[in-house]
Amino acid sequence: MSILRFGHDAWGERIVNGISWDLLPVAFWAGVAVIVGHLIWRAVRGRRNGG
Repeated sequence: MSILRFGHDAWGERIVNGISWDLLPVAFWAGVAVIVGHLIWRAVRGRRNGG
């Protein structure tokens, strides 16, 4: 699995085309982990000013 995809421009130089689609599940689960972690943090910490 390569993280970056490369191609060639009109002059034959190597350029970056983008990021591999193989990383999409990693980004998705990282986002889910951040959201769940934030919800747990708020539940444990509670609200300070009552509102």
